[in-house]
Amino acid sequence: MLLLLSLGLLVGSLLVLLVKKNWETLLLVGLCLSLTVYFVGLMIFIAKKGGLSQEVMDFLFFSRSIRTWVQYRFITLGQLGYIVSLGRYLFPLFLLALAFQYSMLSALRQAPLARKLALVLPAVCLVLYYPDVYRALVAAVPAAQDVLVQFSYLWIMCYVALAVVLLVVEYFSTTMHFSRRKFLPIVISLVALATLYLIYCGQDPGQIYRFYSYDYTWIKGVGYLQFTLNVGGYVVLVVVNLVCGILGLGSLLRYTQTSFVNDRDEVVLERKFDVARTGASVFVHSIKNQLLANRVLYKRIRTELQKEGPDLEKVGGYFKSLCDNNELLIGRSEELYRTVKAKSVRLVPVTLGRLEEITMDRFRKKYPDGRVRLLMDRNIQVLADENYLSEALYNLLTNAWEATIGYEEARPVELLNHQERLYTVLEVRDHGPGIRPEELKHIFEPFYSSKNTNFNWGMGLYHVRTIVRSHLGSLRVENRPEGGASFFVLLPRYGTARRGQEGKKHDSHFGRRGL
Repeated sequence: MLLLLSLGLLVGSLLVLLVKKNWETLLLVGLCLSLTVYFVGLMIFIAKKGGLSQEVMDFLFFSRSIRTWVQYRFITLGQLGYIVSLGRYLFPLFLLALAFQYSMLSALRQAPLARKLALVLPAVCLVLYYPDVYRALVAAVPAAQDVLVQFSYLWIMCYVALAVVLLVVEYFSTTMHFSRRKFLPIVISLVALATLYLIYCGQDPGQIYRFYSYDYTWIKGVGYLQFTLNVGGYVVLVVVNLVCGILGLGSLLRYTQTSFVNDRDEVVLERKFDVARTGASVFVHSIKNQLLANRVLYKRIRTELQKEGPDLEKVGGYFKSLCDNNELLIGRSEELYRTVKAKSVRLVPVTLGRLEEITMDRFRKKYPDGRVRLLMDRNIQVLADENYLSEALYNLLTNAWEATIGYEEARPVELLNHQERLYTVLEVRDHGPGIRPEELKHIFEPFYSSKNTNFNWGMGLYHVRTIVRSHLGSLRVENRPEGGASFFVLLPRYGTARRGQEGKKHDSHFGRRGL
């Protein structure tokens, strides 16, 4: 069962690598591969050593025939011992490297030397435990064998403990719900694998090299193999191994599935964007020509209405509305054309205060009575094209206000920021009905809209997403448990607020009434 479990972990990590090829998945494959190598070496050693109860043998090998087959494989003690060494000393290294990779603590991020120093102890042990080196060292200094046992076990425990602490700290330091939800399977998987490793990590390779040495038999190795288990102990052993294995493998597969679904949806969405880019220019040109023709008609109608007879006040109101709608459609068509045509943005340091001013300027022009609560640290800087990024925030605020008005009492929408680890996050929050689950997968698609398609072309959120991606960021949306929806713009963090201004939130309201 142990061998089957380790092979399952290895297959799961390879699936992750096939789905998502990056440094994290390479480390994860290394972690599972080292654990598999360690377990394989241990099982060969246990099969050859013998002297265990039938229940434990059944737990490890399933059947006597499998155990006999493993027992009679030809392998020297030196080869077997070094196989165990590789798995034993590489697992904590890969575990700590993954913890370093996921940790956003600034002290670690600013000290790349710590990652390099972590290589030293595993490398030293792999050299000292090389069969020829180990035998020569112990022959020259007999006390070295006990020192190596205690030294290697100590740093292994320190590496595993430090890795687990970093992962747990990172999880609880993450304040945004969707980030926590995405990170949780990784934490569960790594902690479960670490627990499974700790059950067996007491097996020192020196015991294998000096298998026939009487003075070395006091070292326990894998603890539960040193005595006969009763029924209760056997049940606990099976349960602990099963729980750790299922949690480790299950969380790993869940992470793989999530990555696969996200990547697949991303590919599908990009294909739709490509189609939109291909046809958008022609679409905009034809619509714009039609709107220009309508503008000429509006001028003629206005001239006609200036004659005596009709109710000029009433017709003039209709006329003004038509003109406003026409200008709005022209503006949207030009905006769409710029979105399709633009291939780059100019990223420079911009304060959130400046982005707030430009965004609210645009919002006031469309909704003079719109109510917005601003909770922004105005001194924080981001790398941005202020024109494009404020356009994205304006679109999000407009959507938020339109979702709020008419839904119970029109409470203010909110524009706020968070400092989430390596990201500056801009959040637009509304108090509307939220987004239906069937719409969540489509809202960023071009030409998709749940509103009146005569006036909404379904390009707003597509436009926002394009802008955010051009800022090397990402866009997320989630329904809020208390009602309404939140859009998150995640931008790479750039520096800090100006000295003396850090941490000061700007809390203000815009609209006819306050909160």
